[in-house]
Amino acid sequence: MIPLLEPAIGICRFSFCGKGDWRSSRGATTPDEIDAMRALNAETLYASGRMALRFYLFENFLLPSLRAQSDKNYVCLVLTSDIMPAPYLSRLRTLCGDHPNLELVVSSETSVHAAIWPRLSELNDAAGRPLVNFRIDDDDCLSHDYVNELRRYMMRLGDIIPVGYSRSNGLVITKYAADDAMFVYQAHLPFNSMGTAIRVHDERTIFSFGHNALHKRFPAVVDNSGMGYISIKIDGHDSEPISMAMAHIRNSHVPVDAARAEVILSKWFAFLAEGGEPHYAALVRKIERAAELSQHSSAAVAHAAAKI
Repeated sequence: MIPLLEPAIGICRFSFCGKGDWRSSRGATTPDEIDAMRALNAETLYASGRMALRFYLFENFLLPSLRAQSDKNYVCLVLTSDIMPAPYLSRLRTLCGDHPNLELVVSSETSVHAAIWPRLSELNDAAGRPLVNFRIDDDDCLSHDYVNELRRYMMRLGDIIPVGYSRSNGLVITKYAADDAMFVYQAHLPFNSMGTAIRVHDERTIFSFGHNALHKRFPAVVDNSGMGYISIKIDGHDSEPISMAMAHIRNSHVPVDAARAEVILSKWFAFLAEGGEPHYAALVRKIERAAELSQHSSAAVAHAAAKI
């Protein structure tokens, strides 16, 4: 695909085995520590149960949301490591090859910046200016109008550099084994990790900065319109489990019932349902399957880690 206009550039890490912002890599600072961390992560990242879950979430949430974008003028760079086992790499290559807006970047680098910058630099050079780039995780989901909203604001801001962007409203879904239930929340989370973007000069990307503090460093737009994302939180997720027992969650999350969820899903995430299935029913079915896979994933990761 050759974009007709200035494209937005997405960056998605898919089991990238390097030093990122996952908890397992935060303590690695020296070359030896980074090498040891990478070896450890290679065992756990590519455990069969974990990969089954990652591909399920990628194929059932993120990819459908990217295909459904009303504004197709974007490129999403899917970053992974050269040490990914061949069967998984082949599957990922096929998935990206079937999508005209996806490019697979396979790298031996240990930092997201070093791995992604050469390709992003080429895209910037082709455009003649720094392009807007946004981050998205492989288990998240964007609303069908995300790229349209992002480009609508950032294009109108013209040559203002640097400038950040966040679509603050979305749905957060939790399904923890300890809860024995699925909960849906309408969340207000400015500068969360789902779709936060920046246009910035020099050799920098959205991963050069902590997303939570982006608006404290640069001029920024908070887009409170509509719904921008779905964030899925299940067992084995690389973040602290959340609940309404936490004060900061009560301040930013509002429980949503099935009827309200159906309205939100039908308006911004209709692509999640097929063949006339109610949108909420489709969401429940997919989340329950993901939660089931997460139990196998946790067991596989624990087994792989025990062998090291």
